[in-house]
Amino acid sequence: MNTDTADEIQQSSSWSIALGVVMVLLGVGAILEPFVATIAVAIALTWFLLIVGIVRIVQAVQSRRQKGFWLKLLVGLFYVLAWILLITNVFGAALTFTLVLGSLILVEGILEVIAAFKVRPDGNWIWLLFSGILSIILSVLILYQWPSSATWLLGVYAGTSFLFTGIWMIMLPLAVRKQIS
Repeated sequence: MNTDTADEIQQSSSWSIALGVVMVLLGVGAILEPFVATIAVAIALTWFLLIVGIVRIVQAVQSRRQKGFWLKLLVGLFYVLAWILLITNVFGAALTFTLVLGSLILVEGILEVIAAFKVRPDGNWIWLLFSGILSIILSVLILYQWPSSATWLLGVYAGTSFLFTGIWMIMLPLAVRKQIS
């Protein structure tokens, strides 16, 4: 390997490691302060709804001569309306997002269990069944504790995700560095 390539790998891996450290710190912070992290996630998701709504409205206006203009516009307006309702009540947004997440995981689990039995003759169907059962159990725990789970759930999930993302962002470049040295 030439020195230019090694230098590029070294530089890009340094950035990845630095970002990984930031992600680990954010993850640990979110896990230690789940309520604050939950509110931050709820606010971020709420603003995402506004962005999606604006994009949908712009797309509708750009295609106003096509069929379905009014329906496309209405969908965009509903996203903006959802943003207004949720941004004015961040605690309500956290409740709503937690309920939606718990329901989504429940439906996912049920569908995975059904899919597992449909592909049962295949070799690894048991992993699909296992994932479905775990999803159902997790969703029951979330929904059974709702609304109190809304005060910590989104923050803990985001923190866990940040933590593990940060770990791989540190470990992978270190492994690459070890291979090239």
